[in-house]
Amino acid sequence: MKIWQRDLSTTTVSTLHPPYGEIPGWRKEGRLVVLPDLSLKHKIMFHVHDAPHKHPNRAATLQQTLQSYWWPGAEQWITKYINNCERCHGNPPIIRTTSPNSTPLQTEIHEMQERYQATLEEWNTPHAIREEQNSWLKDGCLVIPPDKELRRRILQTLHNAPTAGHPGRDETFIQVSYSYWWPGMHTWITDYVAGCATCQQNKNITHRARTPLYHIPTSENALPFQQVALDLITGLPPNGPYDSVLTIVDHGCSRAAVFLPCAMTVTGPGVAQLYFDNVYHWFGLPSKVISDRDPCFTSHFGRALANKIRVKQNLSTAFHPQTDSLSE
Repeated sequence: MKIWQRDLSTTTVSTLHPPYGEIPGWRKEGRLVVLPDLSLKHKIMFHVHDAPHKHPNRAATLQQTLQSYWWPGAEQWITKYINNCERCHGNPPIIRTTSPNSTPLQTEIHEMQERYQATLEEWNTPHAIREEQNSWLKDGCLVIPPDKELRRRILQTLHNAPTAGHPGRDETFIQVSYSYWWPGMHTWITDYVAGCATCQQNKNITHRARTPLYHIPTSENALPFQQVALDLITGLPPNGPYDSVLTIVDHGCSRAAVFLPCAMTVTGPGVAQLYFDNVYHWFGLPSKVISDRDPCFTSHFGRALANKIRVKQNLSTAFHPQTDSLSE
């Protein structure tokens, strides 16, 4: 790059960020300077020229590429690249494989096309596919019949193979759609990549680490239903006067649960009555109650439960000796 800066008048501008991480921030007349990397040039040409349903002519490709990129001899290199493009010269599509030991996919695809001849004829009108030289094509791409094993084999070749490198969803779709087509292929490829075990095991973690849940402590000698959790399951189909279920879970000992039918409009005293009739007679008062209800509901529940066992509450605020002068 230093030699290009001296001989070809390129400059570096750190405030401009390139679209690809492989291209440093070097500019010539406002265009990105591309390193002498063949794979990087092929990547640029793939998105400018070879992407599905593109393949513009030589003038349009030169204009679009040279408008954003520059490297020595770029015009000659792009012209040679277009001259070697088989799709631009009307040649039949080639079967793209990345594994040297794979079986011929082309023969297998033709056999499947003959087997699903009736299905492909039904696709002819709605999907605008055509038959040329005993092969079904759509926009120059081979049409893949509705055979899951064949589609899986294509994805194994262009995604799972060691030389494919397990690309992401979008890159896999571009690689497959370069030579193949079938209805709903984007959704099919998305599901395939999402279910790839290798991709899931090695993908980068992009979300922040979540705060671990706070575990409510329990004593080692906890008794059943001494620490309970209350919750309401609402929105159920009505069954007489009931449309909800009150769940009372033993949080500290056995994790047993009691399910009691109730109405969604049940109040704190109503929950206390259900608790008193179905739990208190067996296990007594709880030492801790866990609930996501508001303080009013909790206060009403505690006050009603205390009234059931004939405990009179005489609560007071601070600095009121008229109530608790003896304890003070």
